[in-house]
Amino acid sequence: MAATVRPSALRCGLAALLCVSWTLPVAAQCEIPPLALAWTNTTVTSDGLGVTRGIEMGIGTPNQIFALRPYTALNNTRVNNVADCDSTSNDTCVGGEGGVFNSQNSPSYSVSIKGNWNGSQVDTEDSTGSYVYFNDRVSFQSAASVYGFPVVMDSEPQGGSFSGLPIGTNSSFLRAAVHGGVAPSQVVGLWAGSRSLTPVDGLMVLGGYDAARVNGNFTSFPVAEASAALPCPLQVNITGLYFAGQSLLGDSQAMTACVEPYVQRFVFTPAVAQTFGQITAQNASLYKGMDYNASNTPPGDLTITLSNGYTTNITNDDLFTLRRGSDQYGRYAITNNTVVEAGISDNRAKSPASQTPTLGGLFLTFNYLLMDYENNEFRLAPAVASDAQTGSSLTTVCTPTATPSASPSPTPAPPPANHTAAIVGGVVGGVVVLALIAAAIAFVLFRRRRRQRQDRTEIQPSMPEMDSPVMSPRTMSDANTLRSPMSRWDSVEAPASEKKQMSEVYEMPASRPPVEMADSRNTID
Repeated sequence: MAATVRPSALRCGLAALLCVSWTLPVAAQCEIPPLALAWTNTTVTSDGLGVTRGIEMGIGTPNQIFALRPYTALNNTRVNNVADCDSTSNDTCVGGEGGVFNSQNSPSYSVSIKGNWNGSQVDTEDSTGSYVYFNDRVSFQSAASVYGFPVVMDSEPQGGSFSGLPIGTNSSFLRAAVHGGVAPSQVVGLWAGSRSLTPVDGLMVLGGYDAARVNGNFTSFPVAEASAALPCPLQVNITGLYFAGQSLLGDSQAMTACVEPYVQRFVFTPAVAQTFGQITAQNASLYKGMDYNASNTPPGDLTITLSNGYTTNITNDDLFTLRRGSDQYGRYAITNNTVVEAGISDNRAKSPASQTPTLGGLFLTFNYLLMDYENNEFRLAPAVASDAQTGSSLTTVCTPTATPSASPSPTPAPPPANHTAAIVGGVVGGVVVLALIAAAIAFVLFRRRRRQRQDRTEIQPSMPEMDSPVMSPRTMSDANTLRSPMSRWDSVEAPASEKKQMSEVYEMPASRPPVEMADSRNTID
C-alpha cells in the first residue's frame, strides 16, 4: 500500500531550512540546564591572599579571576583597571575591589568604541570616570566559556571605582549567557547566603532557580521603572517595620524601597534609623555607627511587612554580628570581637533626599528572589533557613521566544480523492528547485570569495545590536590599541588545565578598620 503524503508535510518539505532554523534553536535553548554560580569567598590574587565574597568569573586568556556582586542597577559587567591598584601584588586593593583586569595579559582582549560595542548602551557614566568598552573571553564556574563577552573597565581618579555583575533589565551579561549557550533563559534565581558568624555560600542561578532553597509559595511583584529617586527595577512598598514589636515607621506612610543584592545592609530613611537607635539604646558617644557592646546585644527581631501582606522576620543572630570589615588582604573579616554592629545603615545624620531605602543581601538571606524581566515581574518566597543543609535542586524557567502554533483539531470531511501522484511530483519538483537554488548560491559565493582574495581586502565582522537606545561613542584612551570587536558569542569548553580548583575560605579575624562601599547616592555596606 502506498504511503499517503499530507499537504502539511509538503509545505514543510518545500521550506525545510526555515522549519529547522525556526524550531530547533528554541528547543535546544530550553534544553540547556540552568547555570549555577556560587556566591562565595573567592581568591582574586595570584598569591592566594586576596579574598573577596562574590560570584566568581574568569576574564581574559588566561583567566584573570574576579568575585563580583550582583547589581540590579547595572546592565554591563564592570571590572576595575589594574592601574587603580598600581599592581596585582597589592592584596589589600585587589581584594577590596574584587579583582582587577590587566589588558596587557590577555591576547583575546579586543577594545571597541561604545557605539559599535555589543554591550548595553543604557548605563550612565560618572563624569569623573574613565571607561574602556571591550570584549574578551569569560569563563564561568562550570568551566564553560564564552568568547566576545562584553565588559566595561572602570577607572575613577578619586578611588571611587566599583565592580559589579549586571542583572538589570537590559543586562548584556544575561543576554550573552543565553546567546553563548550556557543558560536557557535570562531568568535569574538568587539566594544571597548568610554572612553571619557561621557563613553559608549563596547561589545565583541563570535560567531557573534552586527549588531546594524555596520554603513556600512565590509572591509576584511588577518590575518598576528606575528613576533618580529609586534607581532600581525591583521596588516594594514597606507598610510595616518593627523591631522587638515596636514600630520604626511611626506615623510615617509606607516607604518604597529597592530590593538590591549589591548592598548588604538594610538602608532605611534617617528617621527610621533614628527611631531604631532610640529603641535599642544605641550610645553614639561611645560607639560609631549602629554599634553596641557585644555583651549587651539588644534583644529582638526585625519584622518587615510589604503592601501585599508579604512578611519577613530577620532573626537577632543575623541582624547583630561582631564588627567586621576589610582586613589587610581585602577580606571581609572580624575586626573587633568586643563590638556588635546592626545590619542597618547608620544614616541618622544624612539628608533624607540623599538616601535610597534598600532591602539588601541580609533581606535575601531570608527570602528567595526570582527575576523574570521578560514577563515584567519578580517574585519573592521565604527561603529555607541558612543553617539547613539542603543541597540544590535546579529548576529550569524557559519561555521559548518562538514556538510553532498548535495544530487545529481535525474536522470530519469526505474522503479526499487520491492525489498521491500529484503530491509526490510536487515534492520531487520542490527538491529540484532547492537544489538549483543551492547551486546558484554556491556559485555566487565562490565568485565573491575569489574576488575578495584577488582584492586582498578584509571584512570586519558586524556586532549584534542590543534593544536599547544608542548613545554617542566615547573617545578611547590612546593607550588602548583598537582592534575589531568579535561579532558573536561562542560557547566553548575551557581546557582542563584552566579549571580553577579552590578551597573555601571563610571570614577570618583581622585588625584593619572596616571599609564601606559607596554608590552615587548613599554610603552602603
